[in-house]
This record gives sequence, C-alpha cells and structure tokens, in this order.
Amino acid sequence: MRRVVKIEEVRADINVTPFADIVLVLLIIFMVVTPMLQKGPAVKLPMASNPPKKPEEKGQIIVAVSTTKEIWLEREKLSDATFPSKVREAYERNPNATIVVKGDARLPYGDVKKVLLEIKDAGFKTVGLIAERRETR
Repeated sequence: MRRVVKIEEVRADINVTPFADIVLVLLIIFMVVTPMLQKGPAVKLPMASNPPKKPEEKGQIIVAVSTTKEIWLEREKLSDATFPSKVREAYERNPNATIVVKGDARLPYGDVKKVLLEIKDAGFKTVGLIAERRETR
C-alpha cells in the first residue's frame, strides 16, 4: 500500500492574528492600570507659563482639593474637621517629607490657601503646588 502525502507549500505570510490579540490584551491592561496610578481625585490643574519640573520623590505626600471642596490626603478622602489631625499624623511619621498640593483651578484661591495654612500649621517646611504647562504657540 502506498500512502499519498500532500506537501503543503511553505507560506511566507505573517500571521497577524496573534499579534493583534497581544496588542489588544496590552491595551486593556494599560486601560485598567493607568487610573490606579493617580493619587487622589482627578482635578483640573491651574495653568502656568513655565512651571518648574521636579521629579516625584519617594516619600512625597499628595494633597488634592477638588471642586466640591473635598480634601484628599493621598487616597483617603477627609473632611475639613479631620484634615488637620491627619496632616499632623503624617508630619509626625515623616517630618522631612515634601507635600504637594493639587488644587483644582476652578476653586477660589481662599479654599486652597486654607489647606496650605493647615499644612504649615502641622509643621511641614517643604510644600509645593502642582500646575500644568500652558501651551505657547
């Protein structure tokens, strides 16, 4: 008995399907992970013509003030009454830490200033404000 073996021609085409699957999985992973990287709520930052670029430090503490006047210390939402005590606790844990304030641009200046004064009263010496670079044309 003879067996008939069909020899298929070698195809030099690139199979795109596995590549597309990998790209879609990576896209989904980035879409899920990216919101988790942000500390505190999303706020509309004020614009500045030439804000200084400083890299994030390891022990940096982020305070965010949203348009609803909610205050966030890292990822914890605080009331106006509990914020000063939590900031003092953070200072006692790490007195050399840098605090960065993300104040929403639509807030009145007095609301952000009140938060800055409470941070100063807690004892922090290094406080910064986050701003976005204004696009110049």
